[in-house]
Amino acid sequence: MSAEGSNRSPLAVVKDYFTALNDEDWDLMASVLHPELDLIPSGSRPRIGADKAIAMFQKIFERFPIHQDNPTRFICDDSTVVVEITFNGATQDGQEVSFDAVDIFDVQGGRIRRLSQWFDTAALAAALQGQ
Repeated sequence: MSAEGSNRSPLAVVKDYFTALNDEDWDLMASVLHPELDLIPSGSRPRIGADKAIAMFQKIFERFPIHQDNPTRFICDDSTVVVEITFNGATQDGQEVSFDAVDIFDVQGGRIRRLSQWFDTAALAAALQGQ
C-alpha cells in the first residue's frame, strides 16, 4: 500500500475490506489488512497476521461458496469503525444461511490493525444442522 493509503479514512478502508471479502479479492484484502493484524473471530481462536486471516476467510468460503456480507450500518469514531452486517450465503450442498453480525475494526495507518467479529455461533451451528 502506498503512503497515500495511510491518508485514507478508516471508513474507506473498511469498505474496501467488504469489497475484498465479497469478491474474494485476496490482493485487495492483503492491502487493507495490517501485516500484524489481530483477528478475533466468533467461536474460533484468534489469528495473528494478515496471511492467517486471509487463509481463514478462504477456508470459510470453501464451506460457503455463495456468500455476501452486506454492511447495513457503519458507526465511526476516530480510527474505530463498527459495522452491522447481514450475511447471506449457501453451503456447498445449497443450504441457504442468513445471520446478523457485528464487526469492530481498528484502523492504523490506512490498514486494519484489529478486527473482532461477533455473531451467534450456536444459532448458526443449529441452522446448519437443520434445527
